[in-house]
Amino acid sequence: MSAALGAALLAAPALAYAADGGTPGQDPAATATTNPTADSTPADTPTSAPSDTPSDTPTPSNPPIDEPSDTPTPADPTPSDPPSGDPTPDPSSSVPADGTGAPVFGSVGSDPSDAGFLTVAVSSDSAITEVSADLTELHGADPATVAVTGFTLVSGTPQDGVWRSPRMSQLPSYGSYNVTVSAQDSDGDSTSAADATTVDVEPKPVFADRSISPAVLDVEHTHVTLSGRISLFDPITGDTLPLAGKTLSVVAENGYSAVTAADGSYAIDVAPRLNGENATSVPVSLSFWIANPDGTNTYVLVDSKTLPVVVSPSRIRLDHSSVQIKFGAKASSSGVVEYLYDGTWRPAKGVALDMGYYATATSGAGGRFTLTDPYMPYDDSTYTVETSRDSYLADPYLTASHAQFKVDVINRTNICFCSSWIDEYSDLHIQGSMNSSNGKVPPNRKLYLQQSADGKTGWKSLGWFTAKSDGTFNLAGYVSVPKGYWRLYSAGSSDYQSGYSNSVHFNRTATRITGFNAGPEPVRKGHTVTTTGTLQQLSGTKWVAFGKQRVYILFQAKGKKSWTQLGSVKSDSHGHFTARFTAKQDGTWVGVYLASGSYVDAESYHDYVDVR
Repeated sequence: MSAALGAALLAAPALAYAADGGTPGQDPAATATTNPTADSTPADTPTSAPSDTPSDTPTPSNPPIDEPSDTPTPADPTPSDPPSGDPTPDPSSSVPADGTGAPVFGSVGSDPSDAGFLTVAVSSDSAITEVSADLTELHGADPATVAVTGFTLVSGTPQDGVWRSPRMSQLPSYGSYNVTVSAQDSDGDSTSAADATTVDVEPKPVFADRSISPAVLDVEHTHVTLSGRISLFDPITGDTLPLAGKTLSVVAENGYSAVTAADGSYAIDVAPRLNGENATSVPVSLSFWIANPDGTNTYVLVDSKTLPVVVSPSRIRLDHSSVQIKFGAKASSSGVVEYLYDGTWRPAKGVALDMGYYATATSGAGGRFTLTDPYMPYDDSTYTVETSRDSYLADPYLTASHAQFKVDVINRTNICFCSSWIDEYSDLHIQGSMNSSNGKVPPNRKLYLQQSADGKTGWKSLGWFTAKSDGTFNLAGYVSVPKGYWRLYSAGSSDYQSGYSNSVHFNRTATRITGFNAGPEPVRKGHTVTTTGTLQQLSGTKWVAFGKQRVYILFQAKGKKSWTQLGSVKSDSHGHFTARFTAKQDGTWVGVYLASGSYVDAESYHDYVDVR
């Protein structure tokens, strides 16, 4: 394509191509002609209509009024029908009989087969000797006017015929032009007709070798191939050049785009994503837009076709119909997915499958797949394997299918050592429950209490108890060694796995307050009460001083139930402590050590003091 033509395309005014081959803006019936360059196959005839704004999936808002041809327009056609344009009265009905009449114009317009030529029908009482025209641009700030001369008679007689201009190569640009025509006959009469018609001089797309395949979309033909070649006929120069580097829009359920090659050819492969689960056909169209100098855009339909959609039956064949697993294991299934085509079941590769909500897979070579549920089953159940129900993942060319298998779960015994502690008397308190993975209490509710020094080895059973019918338990028992690890164990049964609870660790040290005394006794009101005692801890089998620890002094007034904290004091290195308070009323005094870390609480002897 020449640089001038390429630049002109980017600034071309609005185009409209009529299916009948007529001139834009005219009644097709008034300008119908046999076009030797038109596409001979009606199904391969693109149509178009103007629009101001391009889009990815353009739809012309007006009926198409011109048809681009698959065959380049000849440079010097000979019109076989009357010219296009706004017709004027038939000259034969207006010629005076006395020989004094001036020329009379008939139809004026573009040559039906080539907009680069202007045709004028004119008659007079004597032979026409000269025909000319002035073409004035309809758009632009400073419209140019071009004189066109050199018309020649192409049909009829000099007295009543059709005249054609030379190719209007002197036009400054593509666009719409207002036409004024003039004619003179041999006896010196002349006539001019201003605004005789308006003609559009625009490039015309020419298509060749257009093809959309396959004929039918199905599971083995899921891609659409569009191919062909686009050229552009320039009516000003008469040249037909490849339309290179042009962006084409493909609509096949979704929008796609491609660019023509240097020779104007295109080969586009798209995989339409069918909209809806029951799509029966896919409309496919190929188009592009031409920008016009007035800011509008012209839509050009290159090719279109509606492809039927055929859906094939599918089936899933599993490798097993049932499986037995221990609770904690995951349910898995494998098999093959197939489809029926030409009477034969064939493996289906690339099919999305689901098992429940969380297990998904895509069939591979041979249609094989394996699905594993990421969540373990809690009881016996039936699983369903099916082709994906997701509208985006499901194969639109296959019917939905499913298959089922059963899972037998050997239930797990669950034991919760929910709450436990060792008190200051070395009693181990345990609270908890037992159940199983199916939510039921195992029939064997016998639980063994086991102890280990390190929580890893050497577990020994200290005794056993039976949980309540609802699986709960709450009891306490003396342990001779209050340091170590404890857990509970169930032997299980034929339907239930053996089980262990969580382990707990205790390393508590007993404490005590000895020799506590509040005195003197009795004491006068307002005088001082002195509290003393010794805080000790158990080390092995001996009680030793527990120094540098805080001891709280509490007082309960006579006749009251609540205690009041009066203060606190730290024990010295020998565990001794002394605290003094003002005597106010009769009541009971006590010293309390609140354990932290691995110690137990200690509470002293309660000492009553009479205040007088």
